[in-house]
Amino acid sequence: MKKNAKIIEIKGLQGLVMVLFIAVCLCAGFVIFPAKVAVYLWNHFAFNYLSMPLISLWQGLLLWAAFALSVFIINSKRKMLAFRTTAQLSEAEMRMLMERIKIQAEARRLNSMILKEDSEKKETKENIENKDISEKHS
Repeated sequence: MKKNAKIIEIKGLQGLVMVLFIAVCLCAGFVIFPAKVAVYLWNHFAFNYLSMPLISLWQGLLLWAAFALSVFIINSKRKMLAFRTTAQLSEAEMRMLMERIKIQAEARRLNSMILKEDSEKKETKENIENKDISEKHS
């Protein structure tokens, strides 16, 4: 194999036209044609046999996209969705969790008591200062 081989070479306007042509053909072949087939099948079977409404090309495009994504998700090796039950906690884990809850509740109770004492001290200090100020002004 040559080392200087050029696999894709786009030169000038003719090369851009060729790339645009290839892109349009790929879009038509993999997007528009399957969407038209989906519209035809839906309108033929769903409208005639199931009395469902007719769909347009845009709705056929969405139908084709939903179908293609469904096939991709179902056939992928790595599953994106997994349905399973959650693991149950063992007795030791449950005891440890309950101990943590008790410790946190006790700490919350002690914190509220400390905050109450601090606020009471501040109030008494303010009352004393207010009395001192009022006695000086009297």
